[in-house]
Amino acid sequence: MISVAEARRYVQAYTPEPRVVQKSILEAVGYVLACDSIAQEPSPRTTNSAMDGIAYAYSPECRVLTVVGESAAGKPFKGEVLHGQAITISTGAVVPESVDTVVPREDYVVNGSTVHIIQSVRPGQWIRHRGTEYSAGSCVLRAGTLIRPAHCALAAQLGLSHLAVWDAPRVALLASGQELVDASERCDLSDAQVYDTNTPMLQAAVRESGGNVCMVQRIPDELYASEQALQKAIECADIICTTGGVSVGEHDYIRRAAERLGFETVFWRVRQKPGKPFFFARRNRVLLFGLPGNPVSAYICFRYYVQPVIAAMRRYSSVWKTAKAVMGSSLVNRHGRAEFVRVRLTQESSGLVAEALNKQDSYMLTSLTEADGIVFLDADTAMDEGMQIEVMLF
Repeated sequence: MISVAEARRYVQAYTPEPRVVQKSILEAVGYVLACDSIAQEPSPRTTNSAMDGIAYAYSPECRVLTVVGESAAGKPFKGEVLHGQAITISTGAVVPESVDTVVPREDYVVNGSTVHIIQSVRPGQWIRHRGTEYSAGSCVLRAGTLIRPAHCALAAQLGLSHLAVWDAPRVALLASGQELVDASERCDLSDAQVYDTNTPMLQAAVRESGGNVCMVQRIPDELYASEQALQKAIECADIICTTGGVSVGEHDYIRRAAERLGFETVFWRVRQKPGKPFFFARRNRVLLFGLPGNPVSAYICFRYYVQPVIAAMRRYSSVWKTAKAVMGSSLVNRHGRAEFVRVRLTQESSGLVAEALNKQDSYMLTSLTEADGIVFLDADTAMDEGMQIEVMLF
């Protein structure tokens, strides 16, 4: 049995290198850019107008101008604008080289083919000059950027339809236990049956973490069935998460099945509460996390060990959201194992205060839903009332 810190180090050491894939700019939202995107042209591509109005070559004495043409978006004016002349111009339309100033529509009056400027004008006003946002050759989208909708617009401005991003790992979920029933079946449960809570919980957790669920299967407590399900998962997944079947019971077959399929056991059992019967193995690039069957244990092990792997493979910069708080009352750990204590946070005038929930048993799902996060308490240590702590938020 190893410590929590050792378990984390092993998991980090065996985390596979991420894959780069091409995604359309719409599909790339939520992914991290894998390489820089360099502008082939400047922005703006051409000098253009920032307003609807008229454009002319500025001269302080020119207040009445003759309109000789138009520059519209997508249809630029081709001629030359002489002294005393102007063209009407649309927002975004190309500004001819022979003019240097735009007057907004509300700052002049029209009289047939002439216009009379009625407001003061600054030379060069309302002009967007070529390359003022960025020049050709500039790195506009940097590797490591988390793609948001605005980045899609910028990629399109660069003329890109696809982006190279770090791929989301594929995760297979296997729930071991012949007593498990899918809640969608809505049947009357016998005393020997329970609704499967781990599968929907982990499906949601994988998606929330940025992984792609590629397989979901419930398997009976049989060695052959466990082998068959694991073999199928190997063929489609980067990460396999099983729940149940990894303890010392007579009907726990996941470890045996994994070893028969060539998985190398990295560790089995961790000095932690909850989640002691935790199994971690690898076969080439595929990682197998044998999570405990109790739902709280399964969830905390997923969040603490599996979620960082998903984040690393997607090149996400952070995993846990945390909050600073003070302990509302003392906590003492005499279990000889590190403990993940579920806490509720309250906002006081002095800041956040954390209180441990009374419900801490690993079968109590309400200890997750009623908690705001967890506090990590190492083996045989204590946290005194008023002590500054860090809460890992759910």
